[in-house]
Amino acid sequence: MARIRRRVRFLGVLARLVVWVLVLLVGGVGLASPGDALTAAAHAPVGPLESGTPGPDTVTAFGAATVAPGTTLHGLNAPVVGVASTPDGLGYWVVASDGGIFTGGDATFEGSAGGIHLNAPIVGMAATPSGHGYWLVASDGGVFSFGDATFAGSEGGAHLNAPIVGMAATPSGHGYWLVASDGGVFSFGDAPFEGSEGGRPLNQPVVGMAATPSGHGYWLVASDGGIFSFGDAPFEGSTGGTTLNAPVVGMATTPSGHGYWLVGSDGGIFSFGDAPFEGSDGGTPTQGVAVGLAARPGGYWIAYGSDAASRMIPDIAEYVATRADNVTVAVEDLTNGRIYQFRPGLVENTASTLKVDILATLLTQAQAAGTALSPEEQSLAVPMIEDSLDSAADTLWTQLGPGAVGAVEREAGMTATVPATDGVWGTTTTTALDRLAMIRAVVEPNGLLTDASRAYILGLMEHITPSQDWGATGGVPPGVTVALKNGFAVIDGWQINTTGWVDGDGRDYLIAVLTNGNVSEPYGIGTVDGVSSIVWNALRP
Repeated sequence: MARIRRRVRFLGVLARLVVWVLVLLVGGVGLASPGDALTAAAHAPVGPLESGTPGPDTVTAFGAATVAPGTTLHGLNAPVVGVASTPDGLGYWVVASDGGIFTGGDATFEGSAGGIHLNAPIVGMAATPSGHGYWLVASDGGVFSFGDATFAGSEGGAHLNAPIVGMAATPSGHGYWLVASDGGVFSFGDAPFEGSEGGRPLNQPVVGMAATPSGHGYWLVASDGGIFSFGDAPFEGSTGGTTLNAPVVGMATTPSGHGYWLVGSDGGIFSFGDAPFEGSDGGTPTQGVAVGLAARPGGYWIAYGSDAASRMIPDIAEYVATRADNVTVAVEDLTNGRIYQFRPGLVENTASTLKVDILATLLTQAQAAGTALSPEEQSLAVPMIEDSLDSAADTLWTQLGPGAVGAVEREAGMTATVPATDGVWGTTTTTALDRLAMIRAVVEPNGLLTDASRAYILGLMEHITPSQDWGATGGVPPGVTVALKNGFAVIDGWQINTTGWVDGDGRDYLIAVLTNGNVSEPYGIGTVDGVSSIVWNALRP
């Protein structure tokens, strides 16, 4: 029987406010600045100035932030995932995924989660108004408090539809918000709920948030730089719809609340409203990946991590450059919610990967009717997934209709998928990110599929016939759980796709690799096997 995802939620200890907010993402973490003005501007140099060299586990400083210069961190047991500024803007804390804390400038060490067993990695932090305390938040919503930070609640132990990626605190220091990658917002203490993107289709996952000076509003930022404003948070612009060299991983706000900065994983900075541009690391060669941003009036710090996954997309790009097919890739690391994409948004045909959608639709209809699949339906579902039997898919596609399948896809968050209307289900168009959404709905607990339905689909995907055993299994050693559904068809040349879930040996991730223009089926299989192997190696713990 398939193993159903049951995350053990960890109830941490924490609470109270933040004048700065840090958030991770899919690539990384971001940090939002306090609402009240910093009082130490007179002690800081005036930009444009820069200090520090971008690289693994480093901090670089720009403009007035050079008052606490950038540095390289040493003695880390886990990669950096974020940074937060002190209230006076003369120092900062850096947090690692194991909860280790490192200080710079006048930031004081108030304790850490380093050395404590965590059920999920740390993904963000926030500081108290006094600067003598801070909270850490893990991807399962567990919250840990240190110094004068008080615990106001957490999502540890609760069912989440998507991992937590960051947090922000109220100006009083008596409450905070957590945000998940699907845009869901959770409020605690005196933090008011002003709305969320939870349950709404997103073009890209949310990676961070920041609060307004009044505490009656907040912004969410997605990895494409899209901005969502709630309460009294003003919309000052975004990079949504703009082609970026690297995904956005975090944001920080100005003291007035009328501007903000976004930071990309390559260290590129985008400024909006009254946020001044003081320089960036964009275009600078680095082996690190930007994971967070902290700000003060007239300047900001960028924090870099050193995890092996930072090389995943460059390594895929280098490999694909040697191939003759067209390739797009999306990967979600379920241990921390990070999403990695190569050529995001590239539209491909689903081929037989759509058979998962067909089965999911069949099961949702059975759920609604309160019945199980009939013996005839089971006789079609099993070979459709395990053997990729096209005739079984033909029958069920005709029975269900493209409208019903499309409705389920939209409910799963697949915003770019267009069901085929010519009777040829395999010509449905999609993106790699949308394929992740469907696999996520099968793997992770959600409101679309019951645990029993998910277990049924996974049981079939984990017992693929040997001739279909390629793609997501590329480079994966025996003993690791792999639930996959591949696809191959002659559409624009050979369309060769792989989608699946890989869990074991310290990894837990979703993968979708879509390719077209292949000269042959074996050639395309070689490409997706090669990409899968790169992903497996990049996500080593």
